[in-house]
Parts: sequence; C-alpha cells; structure tokens
Amino acid sequence: MSSFRYLCLFLVALSFFAFGTIAFADNNEGPVSAGAVAAEAVSLTNATRGQVLCTAAINSDGSVANCYSCVKDVSKTFKVATGQYQVTFQGICDYAQASKGWSRWVQVDTLSTGTITGVSCSTADRIGTTNAVWVNCFNGTGADVDASFFLFLAK
Repeated sequence: MSSFRYLCLFLVALSFFAFGTIAFADNNEGPVSAGAVAAEAVSLTNATRGQVLCTAAINSDGSVANCYSCVKDVSKTFKVATGQYQVTFQGICDYAQASKGWSRWVQVDTLSTGTITGVSCSTADRIGTTNAVWVNCFNGTGADVDASFFLFLAK
C-alpha cells in the first residue's frame, strides 16, 4: 500500500476522531443562504460498509494532486466554476453514486502547509456522469469559494 493511501486512511481516521461529535446543520436557527438547497429524503437501494476504496487529492484549480482510481484527464476531472468541481473515478469506483451504495467524504485541506478556515464542501452525484462526484465548496455565508480538498469514496 502506497504512503499516499496510508496518509489518506490516517486523515479519514483523524477526521472521525476530531469531528465525530460535530454536526453541521442549520437547525432552523437562522436564515438559510440564498444558494442553499434543502436536502431531500431518499431511499438508497444499496448500503455502504464504509470501507474507503478510492481517493483523490484535488487542488483548488481543479487539477489532480494525486489519487487512487480517479481519472486525471482534465476533460474528466476539473473545476467547473468557482468552488464547483467534478471528480471522475474509474475501475473499482465506477458508478460512484449514492444509490449504488457509495458514500463520499470530502475534507478541505491545504495539501501542503498553512491553514484553510471557514470553508466547507459537500458532495453529490454528478448528473449525467455515473462515475463522477460533484463537489461544491463554500464559505460561512454560502458563497462558493475555491478550495483544495481530499475526496474519499467508500462502499
């Protein structure tokens, strides 16, 4: 197993330890930003065991810093617009949709030294591309912002 893969697994475990009790939700305690979309209740046909199988480290410009089973081709993995990214996977992580039993974690990260504060990212199925994940990064006011991040796919 490569050192990058060990690093990714360590970061996932560390994030669960550090953020395991924090819930990020509106809780109806204030206005929802204009760009926010209410989560829709769904029934997933397949469950996930949470075993990380594929990873991607994405720079804020949408380029791939490194990955395991992602598509590095800039026509498949790229920045769509400010704070919006498409990350495409292949091989074992084909059909990376939630309904197919895939769960996804995204962690904002500098991928280097320094800090990033006040930025969060969410994931979703990429419409029209079954083996891609949509990532949207935004600040505390809901405005889209560019950010580098790790993306983990588990099943």
